[in-house]
Amino acid sequence: MTQGTWVVVADACHARIFEDHGRRDGLEERTGLTWPGGREHVKDRVSDRAGQKPAGGQGGRSGLIPEVDPKEAQARAFARSLADTLKRGLNEQAFGALVLAAPPHFLGLLRGALDEAVARCVAASFDKDYLGLDAPGLARRILVPARRLK
Repeated sequence: MTQGTWVVVADACHARIFEDHGRRDGLEERTGLTWPGGREHVKDRVSDRAGQKPAGGQGGRSGLIPEVDPKEAQARAFARSLADTLKRGLNEQAFGALVLAAPPHFLGLLRGALDEAVARCVAASFDKDYLGLDAPGLARRILVPARRLK
């Protein structure tokens, strides 16, 4: 049996995974994923005031400046979670090739989080936000160009 191609469209807090079997019947949506922390406001995740450390003199200095922006941390966590889902799919032999579509920054995070074996399956990637497209619109924008790349 020939394995299909998974088409993953995502942003920093949502992903949809479609399957293309190479026939003319288009894409079939397999699943959708949502990362709840991706839509939280930064003010809901961090305190209004930085902590204080003794500075050796008068006053204090900020001691709790976050190293990574909380929204960025959530996007990275979602990219890792989505990469884990793709690794499970590959281990279960659910797909033979991947097509990725996401806004440029999240696409970079996702590609960086992919397991080496999964990364080798990426046949094409698009740095576009196609999350809102229906299956026929997505097929027109992704499948036709991706098939030309093969």
